[in-house]
Amino acid sequence: MPRLKNPKWEKFCKLFASEEEFFGNGTQSYIKAFKIKSSSPGAYKSAMASASRLLRNVKICDRINELLEEQALNNNFVDKQLGFLITQFADFKSKLGAIKEYNQLKKRITEKKEITFKDKSNEDLAKEVAEALINILK
Repeated sequence: MPRLKNPKWEKFCKLFASEEEFFGNGTQSYIKAFKIKSSSPGAYKSAMASASRLLRNVKICDRINELLEEQALNNNFVDKQLGFLITQFADFKSKLGAIKEYNQLKKRITEKKEITFKDKSNEDLAKEVAEALINILK
């Protein structure tokens, strides 16, 4: 996808997808791209609402994703995509999934595995216990 025709939208996308302080912050990216005087009464709330609207725009999201992809697929890219999903307000199902993924990556949530002993051989039980221990030690 080529650059967006609206130069302010393009700048917003670049700021939002950058490695700078604006990454993933729609409000700050909007303020900078649209040269909003944040000291004006109601300017911050207005910028927040406008950024939210932009982040629901398919062309904006596609351009942000394109800019992120240009930075190559690596841990930094994946972290940015995860951050993008967590901070966006358009798709709450994706947002929730990203938050769950983040919590798993940070080991804030652990999965419980139930081991039943009924109708299992000692060999099968030993395998299950070994797998459970390996997962715990990861």
